[in-house]
Amino acid sequence: MFNFKAIKILSYTAISIFLICFLNPGDLKSQELILSRNKSESGSEMSNKSFQAVLKNDNSPLSRLSKSNDDGLSATEKLISEKISEIKKSERSFSDGDKMIELQKEIEKTNGMTNTVSGKNDFGTLIPPDRFNPQETDNINLSYVIESENNLIAGLAAQVEQRGSSAGKIWVAVGLANGDTGMLAMPDTIGIYYSDNNGVTYNLYAKIAFSDHNKIDFDNMDMEIIENTSGTKYLHLVFSYTTNGGYGQRLIGYTVVSAPTLGYAGTTLFPPGFGLNSMYTKARITSDNARFPFNPFVTIAVTQDSVSGGQHYFMTKICRVLSPFTVSPTLKYLSKSIYSVSAGFNNSVFTDVANYHNGDDSLIFVLSSYPGYEYGLYFYKAYSNAVVYPAVSGSYIPTYDNLEYATIAANGGTNQTGLMITFSDNYFNTGDFDQWVLTTSNARNWSIASLDYSKYNSSRFGDVIGRRNADGSFAVTFKNFYGNMENISAYRFTGLNLSSNVYSLNTDYANSVTSPKPLFRYLNNDSCLNIWSSFYSVSSTSGCTSTNVYISASLEAIYDESADYHYINAPVKILLAQSSPPYSIADSAFAYLDYTSMTNVFAFPKALTGNYFLIVKYFNCIETWSAAPVSVSASFLNSYSFMTSGTQAYGNNLIQKGSRWCIYSGDVNQDGTIDLTDGSLIDNDAFNFVSGYQPTDLNSDGLTDLADGVFADNNSYNFISKITP
Repeated sequence: MFNFKAIKILSYTAISIFLICFLNPGDLKSQELILSRNKSESGSEMSNKSFQAVLKNDNSPLSRLSKSNDDGLSATEKLISEKISEIKKSERSFSDGDKMIELQKEIEKTNGMTNTVSGKNDFGTLIPPDRFNPQETDNINLSYVIESENNLIAGLAAQVEQRGSSAGKIWVAVGLANGDTGMLAMPDTIGIYYSDNNGVTYNLYAKIAFSDHNKIDFDNMDMEIIENTSGTKYLHLVFSYTTNGGYGQRLIGYTVVSAPTLGYAGTTLFPPGFGLNSMYTKARITSDNARFPFNPFVTIAVTQDSVSGGQHYFMTKICRVLSPFTVSPTLKYLSKSIYSVSAGFNNSVFTDVANYHNGDDSLIFVLSSYPGYEYGLYFYKAYSNAVVYPAVSGSYIPTYDNLEYATIAANGGTNQTGLMITFSDNYFNTGDFDQWVLTTSNARNWSIASLDYSKYNSSRFGDVIGRRNADGSFAVTFKNFYGNMENISAYRFTGLNLSSNVYSLNTDYANSVTSPKPLFRYLNNDSCLNIWSSFYSVSSTSGCTSTNVYISASLEAIYDESADYHYINAPVKILLAQSSPPYSIADSAFAYLDYTSMTNVFAFPKALTGNYFLIVKYFNCIETWSAAPVSVSASFLNSYSFMTSGTQAYGNNLIQKGSRWCIYSGDVNQDGTIDLTDGSLIDNDAFNFVSGYQPTDLNSDGLTDLADGVFADNNSYNFISKITP
């Protein structure tokens, strides 16, 4: 299924896993699969194998429902449910949503299975964009959603309009945290931004100021867009927040924002059985709007942690919205969890949900990280045109490693049964996470393959999105940890086959903070788009290909030879120069060198496949060229180290310090030579007790002093300057 790259194998340890598989409907067979547990040395490559993944039922509580499979509907109730389905499929008018709500209330009166709550607006305050000055826009060169924000970036959610004249308009919701806590804390806010030029620039649409002292929870947001072929669009946003200045109860906020005419309402979700001893987190939202432009249903899954007798009981509650073309929709709750619960604690318990069509309209839920059953993914399916409980649909145990953060997406169109799940696998439960995908073209038979399965990287917090009405078109993005660096990897699939990938999107020094979000652009045949953040900025990175190179370099003044690391994560710029005169610069990349490994992966978005000199630039070091041109390509990931030998630099222009070869420090004015001018700049700042992050502070200890001058004096005495071809 996948066009995988070759990998270099370190070991040949493997495990056997016995699975039960429905190869055909009703044809139950057993099958033994050998899943390779090898790690790639490069820290970069994908698995070279995909396997058939098998769902089965186990004996855990998670494979038992808290409600019978037929939901206990009487004959009358089933007739009403069928009428709801008929109205929904007729696609006559928006007012049909209200009719379906009234019919659902008739069922509710007889069996009490659901609980209806009228739409409210009791959470937060809408602040129009004209209340902010200046209006925030992105920087065209860096594609910022927010270039510099006074608040910490606490969460992201994003969607793209896919119908009508405004198709392609990008929406990004950003959680903005003040960083304070306690009863006197200022309430946090959510900013809504948009781009109507394919992510070149972004504008602020509105901000939602929380009420009281409520604080947004980190990395806990999701968004769904509801749209017809014309008229008003509605952004449905769910997020987790904590009351009492961050020390109270964790709850789920639900807001709806309309566009292009600005409207807003917000409320808090209170599922049946709500209690002060319960915490509500990790809300996920989906809809069948891809198939039903007039009468879509919205589904929200919420993780509830209920504490009783000192024990934690995690459960998943469902909320349905039957008439979402309003900023204050009526909510319908299912009263019980979708599965039986058991005592245990795991802060990573997570349930995601997607809508797909397989002859009937269906919801599929995926549960991961349940306490005591962290090694499995658990599946539940429900008929989506009625408010009913899902049925157990099997479990999957790929490796017996702990699994976490399984997210699922569908394309949602008629008879489009392609589904994709991405999740993280904790390799032998050592803390080394790998990113995997499960795919199916028929909602029954699944295949599994790894996206990142490497020795040096740890991949977590992935998300997946499906392009509406484009069967098999998906995008996945996740954090790719390298030491202390949090890079972003992105993969795109067409027809469920891998069509492109970018190993690292971080091109502007930024270290990712919140989990990234994948999107599609309506440009160049649905180009790739990924939204990610640093501490105070949000980036929008477009494009589906990039050249990546792992580069290692030790910088003389900040290198501790006894500990074999840098004192800081050093921000370094790498230039690619053509291999022949006049050695024109073809591309550049920026990244922090991880202080422990003195390495990171650099992304060159413009470079064509070829041979280039690598040029290392740091703001107070001598410019240093690679000894010879290095082969780079978007089809493989290369590496180069300036640390292993003096011959790794052009003209042997390195100094040995302990076991490492280092780039010379002391070129304060960046004129290509370390001389008396640089020494004078250091001496002057030392005399004036200059502190902070300054070019004259060669060893980055926060103070310019004689210790910095020693490096410049020694290198000036030895006439150190840059050496180029």
